[in-house]
Amino acid sequence: MEADEVGAGIIAHSRQARFADISTDEWEKRLTNLISAQADVIGKPRISNVRQVGEAAGGSNGTLLFDASYDTDKGPVLHNLVLRFLPASGLFHKYDLEGQFSLQKALESTDVPVPSQIWLDAVGDHLVQPGYVMSQVPGASTPMVWKASGLMAEAAVGDRRKMTIELVHALAKIHNVDWRAAGLAWLEDRAKGIRPIEREVNWYWEALVWSEDEEYQAMLKPVQNWLIANEPEDIELVLCHGDSNFGNYMFDHNKITAVIDWEMSFLGTPECDLSFLVAGDDVIGAEIPWLEGALSFEEMFDEYERVSGHKLRHMDYFLLFSAYRVAVINVLAMKHFPPDALVAFMPTLERGPKLCVARAKALGAVGTLLDNPPR
Repeated sequence: MEADEVGAGIIAHSRQARFADISTDEWEKRLTNLISAQADVIGKPRISNVRQVGEAAGGSNGTLLFDASYDTDKGPVLHNLVLRFLPASGLFHKYDLEGQFSLQKALESTDVPVPSQIWLDAVGDHLVQPGYVMSQVPGASTPMVWKASGLMAEAAVGDRRKMTIELVHALAKIHNVDWRAAGLAWLEDRAKGIRPIEREVNWYWEALVWSEDEEYQAMLKPVQNWLIANEPEDIELVLCHGDSNFGNYMFDHNKITAVIDWEMSFLGTPECDLSFLVAGDDVIGAEIPWLEGALSFEEMFDEYERVSGHKLRHMDYFLLFSAYRVAVINVLAMKHFPPDALVAFMPTLERGPKLCVARAKALGAVGTLLDNPPR
């Protein structure tokens, strides 16, 4: 199976698990209940055009697009909206939709482009399951395998360069946010640990334990230990997007109109987001030729240093950190997908842990790891 087919298949099966066969009519009822409950809404709202997002967008949460019209004391309103909701069967061990809503709400007052956050149903009083509604923004994003098809692959050479530069600049804006002043200090409690990278390493370890895959736990435990023991001291603590792949950036005429999918965000270092770009591509895109015009990863790093004024440091450490995160995500996906889907996806999913181990060995991070992966 080609890489782009694997990426599209992963997205399709993920969405099937998240929706759990809830019908469009049922979602219309739930959205009507949510909007009717708002203090400024008069009468019954009208919900239409409820649909799933295209192949190129949508992360760990469930996502629906819809249109809503309703009356207020200031006159009629027509909105094109997005619903994000707690998945019926999720990839991760825990989800904080209220946190995602609050984070993006805080970013609305910064120069980070995010959709306007409109309504939150934190416990599912109206939507049955927790969720929130935000505005739609113009633009499109790439598929998971961005070099193989879709927006970036079909763009002109010059446009590819502009879009990759845009992504780097967006990351610099995210990292420049004063997260304390923005009220995001609660991210320090995301997982157990004294230091920021230790906390994030532990968050993913908790997810791996939740997966109940003891073989991969044994395989990755030495990496977890080494990352915690060798966390750099001289770091710049910033807000990280956490899922910095091209599919989470909406483009319109080569400009980023919104950064989406914040469920993996955390407090880390600029190197965390930059290295995650590499780790994801290593697993599902390394064999695909680089797109002419798109900045290489090294050129992205150079452009980041130029625009941000931050010198990237300890990249070998953070490349292993990101490889560890991707490895755990791949193991979680093995638990998440049905057996029939895993037949096609398993070669790709097994690659994440293998690459993590290989990078750890090359770095001298561990003395003895499993030479052969489980299964």
